[in-house]
Parts: sequence; structure tokens; C-alpha cells
Amino acid sequence: MVEAILRRTTFVVANAEESAAFYMNVFGWTKWYENKAVPVHEKFPPAAAHNAPCHLILLKVEHPDIGMLGLMQYLDPPFDIGIKKNRTKVQLGETVLVLESKDVDGCYERAVKAGATIVAPPTDWDVPGFDGKTKIMLRTMSMFDPNGIYMEVNHRK
Repeated sequence: MVEAILRRTTFVVANAEESAAFYMNVFGWTKWYENKAVPVHEKFPPAAAHNAPCHLILLKVEHPDIGMLGLMQYLDPPFDIGIKKNRTKVQLGETVLVLESKDVDGCYERAVKAGATIVAPPTDWDVPGFDGKTKIMLRTMSMFDPNGIYMEVNHRK
């Protein structure tokens, strides 16, 4: 069996510094890495010319090796960087970022202040367990961050 772990998710954003500030403020994450002009290979990701410079910030959560979030800003964007505002629905092919926090209500309050578009405030609900018989009780909120990235923030009750 091939073993692979998910180490990090990286989002291409219009402004890496502003994006990092949102996640650091709302979730308390810290900068682990920052390079303001890292050359990007044309195939990783396939978006710009070879060695196109980008501003890359990696944010660290509690785990030392996994759960990091990358925010990548092309300094000369090869595409439209307009951000859809006031979104209420996800679209086919989009990422759903799922986060766990013991402070869902605090995340909600900080996200509102930081400019997120709230889809659902903290809500208590349940989902079926993996066995189909049990229920998992959750407190969950959902939002689009200022870049239009959708996420759910939950905590098992």
C-alpha cells in the first residue's frame, strides 16, 4: 500500500500578507515560513511562466508537520485576481476547508470583525457516525474568508 499524508493546503490569493493576517487573527495560527520572491516552477502549480516570483507564506497550526496552510501570491499575476464578494454558495471543483476549534463562537466573532462573509453562525446539529447508527453532535459555523475561500469551523460536543 502506498502511504501519503496531507501536509499542507496552499491557496493562490491576491494578497498573501492580508490573507495570512486573517487566519492568524481568527484562528491564532503563526507564520512558519515566508519568502517574498520565491521563484515558482511553471508546472508546480501550472499558472505562470517558469520562475515567476511569488510571495509565499506558510502558517503553522498546532501539529509540527501537518495541518499547515500556504498562501501564495503571484507578484505579476497571470490571471484575473478579482475576488467574488458576498458569496453564499460553493461551486463545483471548489475546496471546502474544514477546521476544528474548541472556540467556534470566538472564531465566529473574530471572523465577522475580520471581514468574512458568514453563511451560518454557530449552530448545533448532528451528522451520522461512520457506522450509520451513532450521531456525532457538532457546533459548526461556516463562512467565506475575504478571498472567497469557503470553510466550516466545528467542534464535537
